[in-house]
Amino acid sequence: MVVIGSSKDSASPFGKRLASSDKKIRDKAVKALGKWISNKDNLSHLDLMKLWKGLFYCVWLSDKPVIQQQLSDTLSSLILRVPRSAVMQFIATFWETICAEWHGIDRLRMDKYYFLLRRFLSYSFRMLKEDEWDLSTIEEFNNVMINGPLNATSTAVSDGIRFHLIEIYLDELEKTVDVAHSGEVPTAHVLQPMFHLLGRTINGRVFKMVAEDVFEAILKKTAAGEEEDSDFEDEADLTVFDKDEDDEDDEEVAGDDEDDDMAENDEDEDGSDEEAKAMAEMEMEMDGEAESTTFDYDLIGIKEQLFAVGADKETVEQNRRKVYVLYKAYQDFCPLEEDDSEAEAEQDEEEEA
Repeated sequence: MVVIGSSKDSASPFGKRLASSDKKIRDKAVKALGKWISNKDNLSHLDLMKLWKGLFYCVWLSDKPVIQQQLSDTLSSLILRVPRSAVMQFIATFWETICAEWHGIDRLRMDKYYFLLRRFLSYSFRMLKEDEWDLSTIEEFNNVMINGPLNATSTAVSDGIRFHLIEIYLDELEKTVDVAHSGEVPTAHVLQPMFHLLGRTINGRVFKMVAEDVFEAILKKTAAGEEEDSDFEDEADLTVFDKDEDDEDDEEVAGDDEDDDMAENDEDEDGSDEEAKAMAEMEMEMDGEAESTTFDYDLIGIKEQLFAVGADKETVEQNRRKVYVLYKAYQDFCPLEEDDSEAEAEQDEEEEA
């Protein structure tokens, strides 16, 4: 819960030093800030807003890419130093500051703020990882994102922020977790802000980006990592938009692949290389050395959430049919479950209504 008011140990002196035009003063303030904030669990909303205002302009005044990136990493890593009882309001006031100041960022400074957003999201995921992906912590974080930078309807949030976060969400999540342990991540819960956008946005470009850069991307990454043949081989089936064009592209690619396969067969008629490769892979599996390199997303959980978004009465009507297209794509890819026929029946009833 955010407490509004002032505190005896105000963060405003830090804010002034962090925004100083003197680099030495800024560097000293940043260095001292980490230790200071690790003991602060009672900072008010006003204190944190003053602090982030100073940090925002500290980034503004930083020069040279290497220095900018180091500063962004240092400031974002504060997420791991803030007491857990205060970390969500620390994250929330960062996004509140970013959204308020975004329209004033000039073109020459935009790249360093994009990098800051990337590092901040990365450390947010690291915080969830340190908390062992506790569902209550994830829900708190999701609420911050849904009420802040990933709010579907707020005019206070620039689409530029939404677009960038949608674009990097999966990348930063995947970088946070070793592939071998990715199955432990409740990804259907972590992606709740993306489900929120799918259901509530009235911006067609935002919907398209979420559908393609998040949910279609998950299926394509999983399909690319599958070692065994799947019933879901046509990449066009994963595409919500411009399907006809994608079908044509797929046919051309398929034709090229067939030509390549024929050429390979001509060059290696005796199959000796293929046999050696197969034997090597078998030996690796027997030795336990073969490891998956594909992030293990909770496809069934995501599928269920997509159906829930499609069935939600508050889902924007223009989005509903497209959400069901995504749902069907996951249904085709995922193993069948007992409730699939019942879910399909409910969907048919809603579409008829």
